[in-house]
Amino acid sequence: MTAKKPLAKPQPSADRTSLYNIWWRQQKQAIDFSLKRLWFNPISAWITLIAIALALSLPTSMHVLVKNLQSLTHNNQSVPTISLFLKPKITEQQANDLAELVKTQPEVLSTTVVTRDQALQDFKKISGLADTLKTLGDNPLPNIVIITPKLNDLGESDADLEEFTKRIKTYKEVEDVQIDIEWIQRLRAILQIAERIVAVVAALLACTVLLVVGNTIRLDIENRKDEILVTRLIGATNRYIRRPFLYGGLWLGLFGGVLSLLVVNIALLFLVGPVNKLSSLYGNSFNIGGIDLTTTLQVLMLSSILGLVGAWLAVNRYLWESEVINN
Repeated sequence: MTAKKPLAKPQPSADRTSLYNIWWRQQKQAIDFSLKRLWFNPISAWITLIAIALALSLPTSMHVLVKNLQSLTHNNQSVPTISLFLKPKITEQQANDLAELVKTQPEVLSTTVVTRDQALQDFKKISGLADTLKTLGDNPLPNIVIITPKLNDLGESDADLEEFTKRIKTYKEVEDVQIDIEWIQRLRAILQIAERIVAVVAALLACTVLLVVGNTIRLDIENRKDEILVTRLIGATNRYIRRPFLYGGLWLGLFGGVLSLLVVNIALLFLVGPVNKLSSLYGNSFNIGGIDLTTTLQVLMLSSILGLVGAWLAVNRYLWESEVINN
């Protein structure tokens, strides 16, 4: 008897490599084809890219401006101050001692003493009533201790700041306490409204991007109907037909996102000069910031997803309609 030859062992790794090579070859063909379609149809591609860029640049620029305003509320120069109006009998030395005592508390960043004479001189400059104040005789203004708190130790809520103020008010030298926080509360309320407006505008313009990409892909499908029909006759699957169009939508979204970032950066450059001049008039060193890496990645990812989804909707609608007609 002849010995039986042992069966050849299966080679799963070789099969996986072969399948991967086939898959990658199909992906590469679809990528090359979709990029060539954009390259050889520049007018149509640029019109679509500009439309996408304009739709994305508006919510992106609004988002960047809101973030700049939010950074203004966290700026050290924008920290709310607490003014301690001392009792009339408190001397300048006692005011300095109180300032040093308050400064030792962990919630306090710095303290400044404004003497009665300094307060009077400042009031004369602001009010323009120097001659009238001379008739008063004695200086009616008290010594003042101005406290700049640490927001990190107090927390970000106004309740923490008010609790700290109540504790400071218990000092026997203090007559009254005033918090300069109203403008920050108003700015926070405005920013909350602005954030919701940005979200609504972004959602509406995202739908616009879907429509723009979907319409572009639909026109491309119409121009290639005969080619699609031939590939179907030779056995092409829906996945094979869909793939180059999906890549086309992906490139439209991605390149449109890049163009929108370029538009926003150019717009911000035009705003730098006027914003710096305005901040200097208010004695502030606020500088408008550009688009950070996180925002850049978010815009590119969102634009790519919108392009991909818009193309998927357009292709699936065509495939569904063609199957209904054929059936």
